[in-house]
Amino acid sequence: MLGRRLAPRGFLLLTLVVGSLALMRGVLPVARQGRHQANPDLVGAARPPSVSITLAARLQTLPWGTILAFLYLILITLAELITVVADARWGLALHIAVLTALLVHSSLTMGHPSHKLLLALALAPLIRIFSLSMPLENLDLIYWYALVGAPLMVAAFVVARTLDLTWQDIGLTLRSLRIQALVAATGLIFGFAEYFILRPEPLIDGLSLGSVWLPALILLIGTGFNEELVFRGVMQSASSAALGKLAILYVTVVFAVLHLGYKSVVDVAFVFAVGLFFAWIVAKTRSLLGVTLSHGITNIALYLVVPFLGIAAVSAPSISVQNVQEFTLDFSQEVQHLRSLIPSPQIQPLASATATTTPTATPAAREEPVRPTPTAVYTVQPGDTLASIARTHDTTVDELLRLNDLPEPSLIQAGQTIVLPPSPAAATATTVHTVAAGETLALIAAKYQTTVETLLELNHLADPNVIPVGEPLIVPRPP
Repeated sequence: MLGRRLAPRGFLLLTLVVGSLALMRGVLPVARQGRHQANPDLVGAARPPSVSITLAARLQTLPWGTILAFLYLILITLAELITVVADARWGLALHIAVLTALLVHSSLTMGHPSHKLLLALALAPLIRIFSLSMPLENLDLIYWYALVGAPLMVAAFVVARTLDLTWQDIGLTLRSLRIQALVAATGLIFGFAEYFILRPEPLIDGLSLGSVWLPALILLIGTGFNEELVFRGVMQSASSAALGKLAILYVTVVFAVLHLGYKSVVDVAFVFAVGLFFAWIVAKTRSLLGVTLSHGITNIALYLVVPFLGIAAVSAPSISVQNVQEFTLDFSQEVQHLRSLIPSPQIQPLASATATTTPTATPAAREEPVRPTPTAVYTVQPGDTLASIARTHDTTVDELLRLNDLPEPSLIQAGQTIVLPPSPAAATATTVHTVAAGETLALIAAKYQTTVETLLELNHLADPNVIPVGEPLIVPRPP
């Protein structure tokens, strides 16, 4: 629905821009010719040097291809940030505008080194447009990778053909097989490392050959081959003429920017480092074989294997920020709590103010001051979609997207916490309690004169022994 609503605007914008630029290309030469006909003495006449001529000469020497490339990179980054932290519809609109500008700009630079860069760079916003506009919210996430990856692969080959890039240019060769095997093996290391950053739930219900082989194949082709073809194949090869040695760094930054949707600074840095390694390998070996296998094995380990190894319980807590709004809210609450520990001199005498200047290490339990209407939470189970969750809890997909700041319905994973809209009865009969260090559900139940079972039901919790510190809990309002 979102794609059908916004796509006509994108085509209208494309038509207007192309028509305007075509008109300008036809009018400007006529205007120049008219000026020369009106002033025949100026044609071929020697003109004394001037400040304007010197400035124009200096402007011609600037690396405009590099400047424009980084301007487009800023726009793509801005579109991703808007998609992730603001409104996915505005982010999609900006991605469509950037794609339109890149296509038009590349058509106006035929024969210039920046032509290939601009056309190949158009694949970056196209990736996000496909993922945001295709109506796949009722589809399992693993098949989402396949259906979104298919048109992207076609687009990558079309761009390569348009730019006259050979199979050797985009790395579809078999070279340095021993090195490729070693590079492929790094996928296991990268998969384990990224799991400790993101801690995603598995995309399958159990670890068995029958349940793994098809998702593994989809991840290998849909993410491993597809993304390496786009970034290390087409984009890196096409940008080398305009950017030279900066091409590797530039393409790697674009690759990392498109991972902002995970809302983890650590993961973006990790992806940048891995992407830089992949780019260097492809530049040295001129083959995508090793990096494709490594990329695919990374995602297979991340989503299909490591979650079933039972290492999450003994590992360090995840340091990724899964929800920017919740992180900001928790930070503001801590600031308010620290302020509340400092007595005001207008209320208390100076002696009592100096007696409580050292805050305790473990903050006391407190009620949430900024959420007057409590909300329920739900933990996503394997096989859940936003549509099924919305039907079960008598709400809409749009409402869940708004409450959880989700860029698109497909990007939910098992184990993820989804905020649900409160029912009218819950809003009047409950309040919110923020879990403090050392608290258990039994202690919280006793404080609010309720039972552990009631708290489990209100908050859709499966394990009474797992309640993260700082997590808001729906609790009955005490009598």
